Amino acid sequence: MGDKGDRGVGGYFGTPLINKLNTNEFNYNKMITKKEAKHLLEKMKEDNRMFSLEFIKKDGTRRTMLARFNVTKYLLGEGRRYDPANYNLMTVFDMNKGAYRTIPLDRLLWVRTKGKRYYVSP
Repeated sequence: MGDKGDRGVGGYFGTPLINKLNTNEFNYNKMITKKEAKHLLEKMKEDNRMFSLEFIKKDGTRRTMLARFNVTKYLLGEGRRYDPANYNLMTVFDMNKGAYRTIPLDRLLWVRTKGKRYYVSP
C-alpha cells in the first residue's frame, strides 16, 4: 500500500475528496459580458486578492498574468499623464513581472478569481 507503484488505475484522482473538488470547485465556468467583467474587476479592487486573467495585447498575441490591485510598493509618486478609464484600460500589478501593467477591458478573454473562471463574451 505504501509503494508508489500500488496506486492502481485511479491514482490520486480516485479519492473522493479529489473527485469532489474536480466536479464542484475547479470546473466552474461562466460566460459574462464586458460590462459585467468590468464590474467584477472593480469589485475585486476591494478584496485585495490575487487573480489571473488573459487578454489580447495590441500586437495580437495573448497574455496571461497573475495580477493584483492596490499594490503601492513600487510607486514613485509621479502619477500618470492620462486617465486609463478614458481609454477603457485598468491598471493592475503583475505579480510575476513585479511591475504595473494596464489591461484593455475591451480585449479581455477571461478572469479567474476564487477558483472560478469567468469567460468574457466578445
